[in-house]
Amino acid sequence: FLFKMKEEFKTSLFKTLPHQEANDLYESLQSNPTTSLRTNTKKTKLTPLNSHKVAHCNSAFYLNERPVFTADPAFHAGVYYVQEANSMWIGRVFEYLRSLITESVVVLDLCAAPGGKTTHISSLMQASDLLVANEVISSRKNILAENVSKWGDGNTWVCSADPMRFGNLGPLFDMVFCDAPCSGEGMFRKDPNAQYEWSLENIALCSSRQQRIVSDSWNCLKEGGYFVYSTCTFNTEENEENVNFIIDSLGGELVDVSKIDPSGVLYCLKKYQYRCFPHRSTGEGLFFAVIRKNSSPSKLIKNKAQRIEIKKSDINGFSYVGFRSKNWLIPNNHLQHLNLLYLLPGLFHVGTLFGDVFKGKWKPHPAIALLVIESSLPLVEINDQEAMAYLRREFIPKKSTQHGVVIMRWFEFNIGISNSINNGLNNLWPMEWRVRNQFLCNTVFPR
Repeated sequence: FLFKMKEEFKTSLFKTLPHQEANDLYESLQSNPTTSLRTNTKKTKLTPLNSHKVAHCNSAFYLNERPVFTADPAFHAGVYYVQEANSMWIGRVFEYLRSLITESVVVLDLCAAPGGKTTHISSLMQASDLLVANEVISSRKNILAENVSKWGDGNTWVCSADPMRFGNLGPLFDMVFCDAPCSGEGMFRKDPNAQYEWSLENIALCSSRQQRIVSDSWNCLKEGGYFVYSTCTFNTEENEENVNFIIDSLGGELVDVSKIDPSGVLYCLKKYQYRCFPHRSTGEGLFFAVIRKNSSPSKLIKNKAQRIEIKKSDINGFSYVGFRSKNWLIPNNHLQHLNLLYLLPGLFHVGTLFGDVFKGKWKPHPAIALLVIESSLPLVEINDQEAMAYLRREFIPKKSTQHGVVIMRWFEFNIGISNSINNGLNNLWPMEWRVRNQFLCNTVFPR
């Protein structure tokens, strides 16, 4: 195990925490990581097999062993998200902060990929709330949009832009969640690369980068809004010291969110700054603090008026919106946010992709089958083998009495769409989403 090669880490840990706490934490890092997932309760009420509840998240479960998730069609259909259990505390934070606000909110998830916290927050939002998920690293933005599409809430827009471009907008957001890129000490058990890359120099580099991200984006938060700063590391440079920097340099005050933790498993090295430890709460490391902005807001930039194509949809409660040569479905109560379409930097995904025109023909997108609302499209039931063939994007020689676009229904879940023709089902699963290996179908749910 690599920890014995990193004496500097052990020294840093015992310098940061009281001796017994540091010792218990260090010993817990020698054990195996847990596997946990969060179910999409708008798609299922089932409990995974061989699992037990995550105490701080009603929809989440620990699994007794880690299955091959790629072999589970329910995974691809957004019926659950594999997420580290302690990171789910951020969902509890959002739920508490949302209870303090009576009007609809616009929320920014600043460093969002691959989408665990994004999909968690989207599940807890009210009907008129809008979530903007951003990923600055271009190679990671598509997996974020894919996971948002599969989750199917339809209330999330996805951007790919530097945090400074959000700061330049002025006060637009009621909440900003910043899960800042860090040295990853809290992920040592799950990610061996984090151990290899760890160094005191990297901590200093991460701390400086985190300060820049927060400073660059701070102006996009409304006065009185909430900035949720989090990392998955243990040192104070990236955690408490950076929170002090935010308060002293940018103008904010810490918010007491201890009500989310009635059992008292969270640990505070400093007041109102919370740490999750593997020996206290089954999962990996997490630090978070909530800062309420009390400085005067900067001027909100107004964009020029743009003509946006809007058409009513036959899907109840949704409208078609034409944006960047694509057609999107957005909830009707999100029409109030259309002014953001040409204001948000790097915006490339709006609600749910309805489809596109390809070689002069309409090509619908499978995301419409993965929405959490009921669809009027006809269903075609498929078995395990056909489900895995569908996910590999193969033609399925199954004749159906239904012709045209149909929803592929496996077990009790919609997993995508096909074009039903005379001799079978022409696969419309996106090429970039396809499963590239042969797997025997298996699911975490009882059947």
